[in-house]
Amino acid sequence: MFFPFNKSKFEKAFWVAFLLAILGWVLIYILWGEFTPSDIIGMLVATPLMAYMIHVLFMFNDKE
Repeated sequence: MFFPFNKSKFEKAFWVAFLLAILGWVLIYILWGEFTPSDIIGMLVATPLMAYMIHVLFMFNDKE
């Protein structure tokens, strides 16, 4: 099975996903006032997956 991957686009997408994760952590703290272990583990798992999906969108929207 072939999964599309472009390292330079993934690095950009990872930073976008990282900033979204930080924003998510801030919102969780504002709304609930605390973090739980499931919040931390969930973000650690979800951030790279979201980065890959953003990376695929970058590749899809590329005009090259």
